Amino acid sequence: MSTKSNNIKVSVRVRPLLKREVMPENENPQSLITMPVSEPHKVVLTNPKGKTSGDDKSYLFDECIWSFSKGDSHYTDNCKYYERTGPQLLSHFFEGYNVCLLAYGQTSSGKTFTMMGDSEQPGIIPLLIKDILKQMEICINQKINCELKLLYVEIYNEQVKDLLEKGTVTKKCKVREHPSTGPYVENVKEYTVEDYEHFLKLLTFGNSNRSTASTSMNDKSSRSHAILTLTLKQTKFENSSPGDIDEVSSIGEASEEMISNIKLVDLAGSERLQKTKVYGQQDRLKEGTLINKSLTVLGRCINTLASNPTALIPYRESILTYLLKENLAGNSKTCMIFCVSPLDYEESHQTLNYANEVKKIKTLAKANKTKLSTVPINWQQLQQTDQTVIDSLKGEIEALTNKLKHMEKVSLVENQKPIDNIIEFLEKESNKVKFENKYLKQMMSMKNSHIKELNNHIDFITNEYQLLFSEYKQLQHASLEKQKTRLLRSFEQTRSEMDLELQIFDPENLDCIA
Repeated sequence: MSTKSNNIKVSVRVRPLLKREVMPENENPQSLITMPVSEPHKVVLTNPKGKTSGDDKSYLFDECIWSFSKGDSHYTDNCKYYERTGPQLLSHFFEGYNVCLLAYGQTSSGKTFTMMGDSEQPGIIPLLIKDILKQMEICINQKINCELKLLYVEIYNEQVKDLLEKGTVTKKCKVREHPSTGPYVENVKEYTVEDYEHFLKLLTFGNSNRSTASTSMNDKSSRSHAILTLTLKQTKFENSSPGDIDEVSSIGEASEEMISNIKLVDLAGSERLQKTKVYGQQDRLKEGTLINKSLTVLGRCINTLASNPTALIPYRESILTYLLKENLAGNSKTCMIFCVSPLDYEESHQTLNYANEVKKIKTLAKANKTKLSTVPINWQQLQQTDQTVIDSLKGEIEALTNKLKHMEKVSLVENQKPIDNIIEFLEKESNKVKFENKYLKQMMSMKNSHIKELNNHIDFITNEYQLLFSEYKQLQHASLEKQKTRLLRSFEQTRSEMDLELQIFDPENLDCIA
């Protein structure tokens, strides 16, 4: 496994004006942020109180996304932005790397719209999922089985909540740390994504459970950090011998496994009390305080990572930074989108300074490949040649059920390991059979497509033959008619000549002459 040191990729996006920002006395307010077309990586922040150009702030970032005015030549909407960013995220994800995409910015700066979008302009998340599902179908033809799982949580008031949980009773979701994979959330339900419609249902349900509230800056302000995690498990199947006769019709055995995940994070907006105007609203004040606290800890972690990565990083001071520990400085390819307002100088200045620090951070990403070995289970029924794999598995499940009932009477601790091995083996075989059916179905579909194409060729050739044969018959009939007419004419001419000669040599005529 190769490792690569990567700087966190930093993108800055300026949103268009909101309806409430367009005042009657100032119909066309100018953006304080400019992104020169000739310098695609440059962002210039104009100080409205400055008197000279020297008061302006200039920054350089990996990507600058201009979404202020649709009339501009370099205007970029959600789809165009995804076309620039999505392919790289998709490639890293399927190459086995952990990936993270965070959207940061003040309240009402366009983070949620960038990530989620709407029915007219889908955001990065739905567009990325659609392409992931398409790529999974393509992988089947390469004998690679892909399983995509999704979980969706929010961090609200420093507590983790499962956004896909059904019912009124909220389970406690605590953050634990795995020795090899890092921090994770326990008691969270993970869903297998079946198709794009299924994903949209899960996303819509999760967004409806997200904590939002109205402030003077945003009618529906996100009051929590939302983290949507996708886990992709890829299992590659290969035939033991490259020259096998059944190489096309059989998927072979699992030879390699890759598990990667992508975290899509919509952070709650940074805010100031004097702008959000939630005075006297204790719940809103508490939310704002904890939002700012987690973002402050995130800023401290970023500043420390940028200036002294070997120092002690305060990840555990906030649930948000604890969950993003691996993505900020560990095994991950990370991208941060900084959304800024075109009219708010103070917040935009703070956000751009923040982004300028983030681009200095390096992560150490590695592809999560694992060479597979055969599970050490010796099962006689699986070796029987007169049963299919599915029938054999049914028999083994029944045998295991009886064995488990018997083992309830003895010590479960001593026999736990073989049971785990059996269950693991069953899961692997079951997944293999499901994928084999999927693979054969696709192969059959391709063959049916070829057969259909051949049938179309046969129909075309048959029609051409019938047409040519019909023309041939017509030509033959016309030729026969011409020959018949020619023969009749020849016959008539010959008969006339013979009648003339008969008249000349008629005996009666000869007697008269005599």
